[in-house]
Amino acid sequence: VNKELEIEVNSTSPLKYLSYQVLGRGDVIVANTVNVQNGARTASWRFLATYAMAPTAHVIVQYVRDDGEVVADALDIELAGVLQNYVNVDVNPSETEPGANVELKIETKPNSYIGLLGIDQSVLLLKSGNDIVRDDVLSELRSYDSSESGMFYPFMKGVREGRSLFWWPGSLTASEVYEKSGAVILTNGFVLEHKPWREFLQSMLRFSQFRITVSAGGMPGSSFKVRSKFPETWLWEMLDAGFDGKASLRKSVPDTITSWVISAFTIDPLYGLGLIEAPRSVKVFRPFFVSLDLPYSVIRGETVSIPVVVFNYMDQTVAADVTIENVGQFDFADYSNDVYQQPKLELYRRKKLQIAPRSGGTTSFMITPKELGYISIKVTAKSTLAGDAVERKLLVKPEGETQYKNMGMFVDLRNKRSYKTNITLDIPINIVPGSELIEIGAVGDILGPSIPNLIHLIKMPFGCGEQNMLNFVPNIVILDYLKNSNQLTQAIETKSLQYLEAGYQQELSYKRADGSFSAFGKADANGSTWLTAFVARSFRQAMKYINVEEKVIEESLQWLSGNQDPSGAFPEVGQVSHRDMQGGSAKGLALTAYTLIAFLENRNATSRYNSVVNKGIEYILNNINGLDDNYAIAISTYALHLAQHPMKEVAFNLLETKSKTAGEMKWWKRSERESDSKNPHSLLPNSVDVEMTAYAMLTYLNRGLVEDAVPIMKWLVSQQNNDGGFASTQDTVVALGALAKLAETIVSRSNDITITFTYGKGVSNEIRVNSVNSMILQKQLISKKVRQLNITATGQGFAIVQVSYRYNVNVTGAWPLFTLDPQVDKNSDSNHLQLSVCSRTKEANESNMAVMEIVLPSGFSVDLDSLPSLQVAHKVKRFETKDGDTSVALYFDKLTKIENCPTIKAFRTHKVAHQRPVPVTVYDYYDQCKHQYHMFPRVVETKN
Repeated sequence: VNKELEIEVNSTSPLKYLSYQVLGRGDVIVANTVNVQNGARTASWRFLATYAMAPTAHVIVQYVRDDGEVVADALDIELAGVLQNYVNVDVNPSETEPGANVELKIETKPNSYIGLLGIDQSVLLLKSGNDIVRDDVLSELRSYDSSESGMFYPFMKGVREGRSLFWWPGSLTASEVYEKSGAVILTNGFVLEHKPWREFLQSMLRFSQFRITVSAGGMPGSSFKVRSKFPETWLWEMLDAGFDGKASLRKSVPDTITSWVISAFTIDPLYGLGLIEAPRSVKVFRPFFVSLDLPYSVIRGETVSIPVVVFNYMDQTVAADVTIENVGQFDFADYSNDVYQQPKLELYRRKKLQIAPRSGGTTSFMITPKELGYISIKVTAKSTLAGDAVERKLLVKPEGETQYKNMGMFVDLRNKRSYKTNITLDIPINIVPGSELIEIGAVGDILGPSIPNLIHLIKMPFGCGEQNMLNFVPNIVILDYLKNSNQLTQAIETKSLQYLEAGYQQELSYKRADGSFSAFGKADANGSTWLTAFVARSFRQAMKYINVEEKVIEESLQWLSGNQDPSGAFPEVGQVSHRDMQGGSAKGLALTAYTLIAFLENRNATSRYNSVVNKGIEYILNNINGLDDNYAIAISTYALHLAQHPMKEVAFNLLETKSKTAGEMKWWKRSERESDSKNPHSLLPNSVDVEMTAYAMLTYLNRGLVEDAVPIMKWLVSQQNNDGGFASTQDTVVALGALAKLAETIVSRSNDITITFTYGKGVSNEIRVNSVNSMILQKQLISKKVRQLNITATGQGFAIVQVSYRYNVNVTGAWPLFTLDPQVDKNSDSNHLQLSVCSRTKEANESNMAVMEIVLPSGFSVDLDSLPSLQVAHKVKRFETKDGDTSVALYFDKLTKIENCPTIKAFRTHKVAHQRPVPVTVYDYYDQCKHQYHMFPRVVETKN
């Protein structure tokens, strides 16, 4: 690039002129004519190679003979220096010991922005391809090029010094020249399409594609310390180069014995992107070191083997004392695994190892953790020649299934100066001892609990097309709210935009060829009306923050309009995952209203769908009278208000008659089934109730009834989890949108509230919320023994107060609406596990989308290669693993009364004895009343 290229043309006939074009990335960059003097048969000329031609310039040359035949030839030229920017990284030293300092010197174009990444090489062995590399850039640039492979071949490469091209007469027909160069020719001349020796040439020319390469030119090329820092990523740095193009960084390497792979990129407004030519590496090593291999987690009371390997890379045999230290967090277990005798407190255990030169020695320690949380595993190896010490953390979980509870309150001191309430924590007496965790918190903003928790707003997994939108829509809501209330900070904006970009790209993977979206993309038979409307609506809202292709939204709206019934209804043509939305007793009215909202929110951009909108409104008006489905009434009323239809008043009056009130709260609830009152799960926040109440609140705000909406807001706040989300995806998305719209109107600029939590014998904690910290969610842990709290608040303004708690239960869930029968197969042993989990519905014919979560016994990991077969044999639409592949979630379109028995295969990675039962859970994603968990027994015991 930026060098002149000389092109030489040889012809079998005299030439009067030549015309040529240079194509790059699908565009014509240069087009010119060269006059040939005296009818010569050879001509040459020069042109400048530019960045617009890179990475491959296609040169097409042609002339027209006197008989009208077009004679043409072409040449591909590979251009080096595609990137105008560059970055060089020098690391000193390139080999060092754990914890030592390393200096990195970076050189690039002046004032460029520099990004540095340093990652453990072992991580790259597991998965690579997430970094920016030169081949990816070249591939992206070549994607704009419609040419085929090069057409010239190096039969006698280098025959003529200084010339890279050996001319071969009549190499292709003129038609092929244009076609393979990606060019289209319009001419009244004769373009030859076939030559009789073409097949002969093809057989002779089976060599690699010919390339001319132009160099870039001018481009710059204890004793001993305890090792306890073992991150997978070492460097994630952002720097600015100085006016001389240089920057430096001094960092201490982590304690891992490994090689750290360092990559870099640079960006400049003038010179663009630059990438490191080849990653640099820093080798962290010592000739004598200890390695530990710990499981992801164990359960309290289990006995786990801690394997220790001591490596000796010195030239002589080493006798080492290997010691594991205990600070009272675990008991040592005898080799008989008899941990039920009264254990004695041992502060350490020691073993001796003889380690040959350039080899490793192994041993192990059996321990039984007795404290919850992360416990310290510290192992030291000492010899007369060298020593090393390693400290890692082992996660110890309580027995049983974790239950999460949250109590949220809106403390309103705008018109009064004090607030008081008493609450009782609903913690049963049969919980797992010590598993409780109780936390109090307060924040001075209605969306305060949600803003810092955008990536984990709900407790359930979210891995399908609809649930992925939870990574997307809340970020729009938060950005809109903070921007409109002048509270948007650079940090929140950057994070939210990153989530938006990632969510957008991920959602496109669920797009189908016809423009629709479905929960599991191409794995589904049809697109989903519901999800397509959701995506079209959300993508339109996101366009003001990120680049969303208009064509994607337009194709979705076209698909939706094509599926509208003559009656005006939008039926669900895809899989029904959310029955209250997509079906139910209201003849699909809720789904029609939901889809109509997507068109109404796109009306300014696509007015040609007015007839679609009018037919949809007509369908709502024809079916809303006498309707008894509160969910359909709520969403239909909101749609009529968005359309500004005169009948919105009738719908609003109907909505009002369906509301429920208690104290200072107001909400809407679906019609209760007779069995609900007996179901303990019915007390949990219900997705459908939250969703319809949020639509009702949006209607209130559309009518300007701000103060009347406050009681609704108080009920929604009471249903939130401790992370500011709700039970599932749809209720979280709609409720956050409603809360944000209300929050914009009642922002308090003079917050100054002191909240006091009193419990036990006069013990109290205090949180102060004011205008300075109103956006910060303040949290404090309190005693596990607390069961009652008195909460008082004084001052002015408002705050959201939370009391969050969790505990574990070690019994099978009550009031099951699914059957659940986990069975360990007979061919399982201490090294291999096959677990069959059978489940079906008990009362309903079929469920909404259902999720089955299976936690494996300690020391086992999922056999990932076996999971894809579940999608064929057991109607599993999607699977995902977490917690170091020690648990798996299976998604089903629905569960029915026909039993479904997927089998999970796992293998042992660590020795664990006295394994505790672990939970298997199945639940309806949109109806938390339908929930069941079961503790399945231990597998074959580990013998040591």
